[in-house]
Amino acid sequence: MPYIRFVVWRLQESLEDMEYADNVCLVSHKYEHMCRKLDDLWKESKKAGLEINSSKTEEIHVNTIVKQRLRLNGENIKRSSDFCYLGSIVAENGGTSREVSARIQKAKGSFSKLRRVWLSKSLQKDTKIRIFSACVKSVLLYGCETWLVTKEIQRKIQTFVKRCLRYILRIWWPNIISNKDLWKVTGQEDINVEIKKRKFRWIGHTLRKEDGEIPKGCPALEPSGKQEERKIDNQGSG
Repeated sequence: MPYIRFVVWRLQESLEDMEYADNVCLVSHKYEHMCRKLDDLWKESKKAGLEINSSKTEEIHVNTIVKQRLRLNGENIKRSSDFCYLGSIVAENGGTSREVSARIQKAKGSFSKLRRVWLSKSLQKDTKIRIFSACVKSVLLYGCETWLVTKEIQRKIQTFVKRCLRYILRIWWPNIISNKDLWKVTGQEDINVEIKKRKFRWIGHTLRKEDGEIPKGCPALEPSGKQEERKIDNQGSG
């Protein structure tokens, strides 16, 4: 049976919130702390002449169950199973399957809008593939650097990409082409390999940040002082 070695998260500062323009995402491990954050945010916003829209404020619990309801200015906050933040979906189960499904749907929309391009006889195959990578695959793999890619997620993404490439090459049933030949003709590569490359580029970009920045501290994992190991069955390790 395989082993898992435990590591210690060496982040020196706690993540209290995520802010971008007029979007604010508050983060807390305890219900009481979140209540205080909401009250402080409401009070400080009023001082600046700003008002928080309660109807556009949502509450989500990740991997936990809380019966109490959060309130803002005397109104209950809507409880959601997921929400979209800066184009990515954050789900209550902490997984990425919901985000990947949404990415595939958006990529399908982008692909459909370019139907005339794919069927055009005046454009060369290489030009169409470049357009596909720029306008469709970029939408599909947005934010993949932080995805937890399971075999099922990999299969879904790969199936979508292969279907698009076959359409561009006008290879429809009953005509067939092997995956190996498809990658060779289109100059594409296995989607799992491409996601790994993007992850490594993102890690390199993060590690080049200035010392003290939170993004640089997050991936700084070190083995704990005492080596601890736990046996898990094969099903759990998958």
